Amino acid sequence: MKNKVALVHKEAEEKRAMVEAKCREEVLKAEEMAAKFRATNTNPKKLLGCF
Repeated sequence: MKNKVALVHKEAEEKRAMVEAKCREEVLKAEEMAAKFRATNTNPKKLLGCF
């Protein structure tokens, strides 16, 4: 029984890490786009929905 619980916790931790990494990538992409728009002094046509 304890092995099953440990396995579930391990899988949950892996999934949580994947979701956090994906969100970090999206935030980085949004920051890069914001820097591009600031440099060119233009407004974005549509917004990113990270959260």
